[in-house]
Amino acid sequence: MKKLAIKTGKFCALPLAIVVLSFFIPLPRIFNYHFIKDDCYNHGAWIYDRIARNNTPVDIAIIGSSHAIHAFNEPVIEKELDGINVANFGYCRMGRNLQYVLLKDILKYKNPKMVIIEISEEETKNSHDIFPYLAENKDLFFSKSAVNRDYFSDLYYGFITRLEAVKQIYIFRNDYPEVDLSNYGYGSSDRVATANEINDNIENWNRRLKRRTNQTLKNIQLKYPKAYLKAMIRLLEEKNIQFCFVYLSEYGSKLDQPIDMEYYSKTGSVLIPPKSLLANPELWMDDSHLNDRGAEIISTWIAKKITDSVSECFQEH
Repeated sequence: MKKLAIKTGKFCALPLAIVVLSFFIPLPRIFNYHFIKDDCYNHGAWIYDRIARNNTPVDIAIIGSSHAIHAFNEPVIEKELDGINVANFGYCRMGRNLQYVLLKDILKYKNPKMVIIEISEEETKNSHDIFPYLAENKDLFFSKSAVNRDYFSDLYYGFITRLEAVKQIYIFRNDYPEVDLSNYGYGSSDRVATANEINDNIENWNRRLKRRTNQTLKNIQLKYPKAYLKAMIRLLEEKNIQFCFVYLSEYGSKLDQPIDMEYYSKTGSVLIPPKSLLANPELWMDDSHLNDRGAEIISTWIAKKITDSVSECFQEH
């Protein structure tokens, strides 16, 4: 029995050694961004190309979810601002830890003068499901908050990513496919939301807002996204980059401002579009994303807000 135990121990040590070694293998960032090609319109590959291989400057970087992708039409904003280069780095679904990783990479390659950060009705309290595929070792192992119920899941998928990297980079030597070389990440759509979509979302929000939640538990859960948000702000402040929040609500929520408005207003400037601006359901592609007509309105609005309130940060142009 003793020999068997020794043999079993050696056998178990092999997978453990592979796990440990996988985190020491050099992993080019381009691999991570191409590895998520089946998610979010292959937006990851576009983001990498825009920040690392496209020489066009990024004066204003927009960070957020798919709401931001479908809200901010860069050419419309640039037309209003004249000579300012805007890049929409929105990525599908919310998750501050992923946005933190994206911001780090953006600042590694580009020197934006302003960053616009999307906020919604309430913070997503979980890890973004794409985070482990893009996170570097330090971000995987050292969470910004101890309140992280996805920690071990993120480690697992981070390990899977590194195993795939070994296969594709060092064994099969796969090439990276060409990606859209456009300067812009805006997601165009001429679709108009149906009445059923709109009404269902209104009812869903009515139920959510009536639901009682334990405030103590909620405050604990919010420590996770707020820790990453604070880390993002720290990065921007260290580089003296101006930032602001912009509130993008769903059509059905009917919330004039985010639930945690007090927190955001203490952290930075909060821009809130007038409800009347997007009250027409024909401006929406579905219950939570704008179509081209809605995006033109909100893009024109944000450009004017930038011009009116923070244009001094572009005086060097």
